[in-house]
Amino acid sequence: NVMDALNTKVSDIEKPKLMPVGTYVWAINKPHKESTSKDGKWFSIEVPCIPKMPYDAAEDVDADELADFGPLKSAPNSIRFMLDLQAEGTVDQEKFMYNVKRFLVDTLRVEGEEDSTLKELLGKMVGAEFIAQAAHRHVPERNETYCDVKNWAPME
Repeated sequence: NVMDALNTKVSDIEKPKLMPVGTYVWAINKPHKESTSKDGKWFSIEVPCIPKMPYDAAEDVDADELADFGPLKSAPNSIRFMLDLQAEGTVDQEKFMYNVKRFLVDTLRVEGEEDSTLKELLGKMVGAEFIAQAAHRHVPERNETYCDVKNWAPME
C-alpha cells in the first residue's frame, strides 16, 4: 500500500541492497525511450532491461548474495546511448549510430531487412535476450553505488 509506505518513519528506511555482481541473462522488457536534454546538448536512447537469471556458464554470481537480494525482477536497469549534439563534425554521430547498430544487430541479434533503419530495429527489440555483467560503480561525490549493465554479448 502506497499510503503505508509514505507513512513510514524516515529513521526506519534503509538503503536497498544492490543486485550481486556477476554475469546474467538479461531481456529487453519495454520499448526504448528517446530524449533530448533540457539544455539541448544531449540526445539519448535508453533501453530498459531486466535480469532474468544468472548465466550458468560464467559461474560468477554468489548464490547466497542472490538469495539475500531477492527476485531479479526487482532489479530493472537500462542501457543508455548518448550523442553530444554540440560536437563538431560527424565522428560522434557516426560512433553513436555504430554503437546502437552493434548492440541491436550483434548483441541482440534483432533481425531486419538490409535497408532497415535503426528506428525500425529499435522497435523490434522488446523480448530480445543477451548476456551481460552486473557491475557496481561507486560515485564518491554522491557517496552512492550504482549497478551498471556492462560487457554485453549475444546469447549463445
